[in-house]
Amino acid sequence: MASDEERFVEAPGLRVGTGAWKWPPVWPYQDEMFKRKEEIESQQSMTPMQNMLASGAMGATPDALKKDEENEFDPLKYWGVEKDGVDTDLDPATAAKLKSHYTFYLRDGMSVLEFGAAENSYLPDGLKLDRHVGVGGSKTQMEKNPALTESLVVDLNKVKPEFDIDSDELRELGKDTFDVVLMANTIDFLTNPREVFRSAWNLLKPGGTMLVAFTSRDAYVDKFEKAQTKMWRDMNDDQHTWICGSFFQFSAGDGWEGLKGFDISPDGASSEDDSILSKFTNQNKPDNIYVVQATKVKPEESIDESDPEKSFSSRMWMLPTMEERDKQLVAPRLARAYVATGDESDKEKIASHVDTLPKIYESLIKMDQFAFTFSMQAQLAADLVSDPDYDGNDEQIMNLKM
Repeated sequence: MASDEERFVEAPGLRVGTGAWKWPPVWPYQDEMFKRKEEIESQQSMTPMQNMLASGAMGATPDALKKDEENEFDPLKYWGVEKDGVDTDLDPATAAKLKSHYTFYLRDGMSVLEFGAAENSYLPDGLKLDRHVGVGGSKTQMEKNPALTESLVVDLNKVKPEFDIDSDELRELGKDTFDVVLMANTIDFLTNPREVFRSAWNLLKPGGTMLVAFTSRDAYVDKFEKAQTKMWRDMNDDQHTWICGSFFQFSAGDGWEGLKGFDISPDGASSEDDSILSKFTNQNKPDNIYVVQATKVKPEESIDESDPEKSFSSRMWMLPTMEERDKQLVAPRLARAYVATGDESDKEKIASHVDTLPKIYESLIKMDQFAFTFSMQAQLAADLVSDPDYDGNDEQIMNLKM
């Protein structure tokens, strides 16, 4: 699934090349996929009436609230208190493979941000970074890490829906700040991965790379199973690779380029196909390890007259509310409207009105999709954005809902 040309210029282990990924038109996951085992089991054990009460539909009872609180998972308490002294280190053979992979992409003088930072970053020996900011749930574990120049205790699962990780400290690091974002053995604990990847995109410099490394689902099951999501527990390694790639795709779309998947597992690594007996008798086998990575594309600051569709698409990469399908439908329609108008002032208005699309789609997604198809929705949205008198004010949005 990767070409010889790609393998020649990339690190060893390239398995999925840029052109091999295929995506559905919309976010393909149900919310339950990002819940934890205990949360799901607790919900399943409740009667329909208890579920209704717990959801707030009829006002939760004290017992329902108490049960809900008991099963609520607090990431900072888990990592910073319950697991504060538990190391997350990889076995030597697997760690060596990750170090080798990083050697191919990290350079002296770079500025690096690390999500899920703990006691070891697995950086190449002798690497001299200009800055290395660790972001994790355990201050104690990050203090053990000699590679970090700074550290922030942040709950990666606390997010501003459809935007980013909800942390002012993280936002204050600035946009377009880092050459590389690393995230190793953290993806299996994320309950809102799109927002995490959007934060990474915002924090990366254009041309910067995000590298996401992960091991097999059972690598840490004895230590951290409580924190793993259903998605991680239910899926195999190949599926994890595709899922990780989809987080890039559905966070910023074409705002990422060069998406690739690597299998950098050491020789003799354990296999998901190993029998239970084999797993029991060969417990010293190294873990499999994989990396999925992509590079941030620089957004276009102005509309390219030779390719306005690409420019409009660029302006929609990070817009909330709209599915990737909707963005792909709207971009060519806006481009045609842009080319059709001969008035430079109207062209500027079309470009500036793109930011009103989420408001429009908040109304459109509530309409009957059979009577008013996605293509029709996209055309209406493009018509509104292309109207010089439209600016997305409250009255105009209210009229759209009527």
